[in-house]
Amino acid sequence: VDGISITYGAPGRRQHIFTYAAGVSEIVSDRFCCPCNRGQAPPAFVGNDYHCESGNSENGKSFHEEDILWDGQQCTSQEATCCSQPNLPWFCKTFTTHI
Repeated sequence: VDGISITYGAPGRRQHIFTYAAGVSEIVSDRFCCPCNRGQAPPAFVGNDYHCESGNSENGKSFHEEDILWDGQQCTSQEATCCSQPNLPWFCKTFTTHI
């Protein structure tokens, strides 16, 4: 993943908690974009426990410090559904086992 994954457990037995992923562009739709922007779906073990957003509102692979990643703001039309989760940038997860 291009981003940050939060996990727990010993190496080789890690369990996924949540992932913040970075898409390559907000306006281009391809496999390197967020799933909400026609990018590849996350692996099955991730499920819906992720947030994907791109800070790039252009058609190029460059860093845009004026559009902060994972804040749920400045999501253009193609990426608007990426930022519709409640409570962004925070996440909430209920565990079925003690960790």
